[in-house]
Amino acid sequence: MNLRDRDGLEARLGDVVCPVLWLQGTADAVYSVANAEDGIARFTGSPSAKLQIVEGGQHFLTASDPQTANAATLAFVEKWS
Repeated sequence: MNLRDRDGLEARLGDVVCPVLWLQGTADAVYSVANAEDGIARFTGSPSAKLQIVEGGQHFLTASDPQTANAATLAFVEKWS
């Protein structure tokens, strides 16, 4: 919560105009799926804002679920590059 509120990023999410992929683990002890659902809905200026839930994924998905995180990131980059 401290980092989220620190620089007002939350207030600027509607200004993002590029595609967004948000990967969220269900076992994230820091940031809940409900928080992620609220956050992704704020990307109102994005042509595509997608929330992908990773079952059992922890806060650092690249450590807890590297294959899932890597595959999702690669698919996203290939789609939008």
